[in-house]
Amino acid sequence: MSDEPLVGRLQTLGFSNYEARVYLGLLRHGPQNGNEVSKSAGLPSSKVYSTLERLAAKGIVHSVRRGSTTQYVCISPEELLHRLREEFSEPLDYLETALPGVAAFEPAAEVLTVIGLDAIRENGRYIVLDAREELYLSIWPEHLPDLAVELRAAHERGVRIFGMLYGDDVPLDAGTWLAHSYRDIVSDRIAGHMLTLVADAEEALIAHIPHRGEASGVRTRSPVLALITREYLHHDLVLQRAQQTIGFDEWDRWWQADPALRTIILSGRAKEAPA
Repeated sequence: MSDEPLVGRLQTLGFSNYEARVYLGLLRHGPQNGNEVSKSAGLPSSKVYSTLERLAAKGIVHSVRRGSTTQYVCISPEELLHRLREEFSEPLDYLETALPGVAAFEPAAEVLTVIGLDAIRENGRYIVLDAREELYLSIWPEHLPDLAVELRAAHERGVRIFGMLYGDDVPLDAGTWLAHSYRDIVSDRIAGHMLTLVADAEEALIAHIPHRGEASGVRTRSPVLALITREYLHHDLVLQRAQQTIGFDEWDRWWQADPALRTIILSGRAKEAPA
């Protein structure tokens, strides 16, 4: 297992890159002298002792004298996690109480631009976390795991979830889901994927994830755009249910026999209906 994910998480919690690597080196290999720490942590020897001193000042590393050699040991993962939780819980609890009293404005209804797939997923998670009563969403399978934890939590707190999956199987038990029948046509028509969701008819995220190029989207509390997004998702789900009821073969014959409808579905591209 690479240390990079661990180093990254420790940095998020206030460690420097070198401090995180020294802690992991000591945790993995046990007591070591300075030269050994340099090798196990992959640090320049000139940086090891200053890094050890900073960790010692924080009480995360301790020095032990053994004969003529000074070795260093780190505290256990359990102790470290306990200390980090204590260190971050108090300021978070305080801010949770104090910050709302500072805010003097209502949430903006403007359209906020969201750039990049990571940012799109993060904004999606926050909207799902804030959902109180109802959530509509349309998503492709490769993006569903990024929202799975939040969707399950929303389902458990009583949020009604109505989802359209552009895939075959829904790998989570949270809400009511349908599988889209024309995913290839949609993917070709929009040159990629979309991630669309709206919570409580109040806040929406509409994102385009192209096959090539950077993903982008918008997040908004505009009542009009939230309504349009909800209606789009609602109609998509109703049409899919109608397709299941009528039968896919009959449905295909119906739209393929109508030139105008075929043009709309295929977005005006020069394609022939299957024989």
